[in-house]
Amino acid sequence: MSDILELDATVSSKGQITLPAAMRARLGLVEGSKVKFFCGDKEATLKPELPVSAYRGFLRHLGNINTDMPKEPDRF
Repeated sequence: MSDILELDATVSSKGQITLPAAMRARLGLVEGSKVKFFCGDKEATLKPELPVSAYRGFLRHLGNINTDMPKEPDRF
């Protein structure tokens, strides 16, 4: 289990916070990264959202299940 990183941030008048650099680095967040917030009873969790490219090959272990289907012609 990894160590918990505890950092402080302040909520601005617009309701915004800046994630400290150490937290962004640990989560792999860069400019344009997407995150999800999960809110419970007086507790919030932030998780980075993976780009679609991260799922490439995710189902590779299933093999080529559509071998009998003809290839769709190019549309462009």
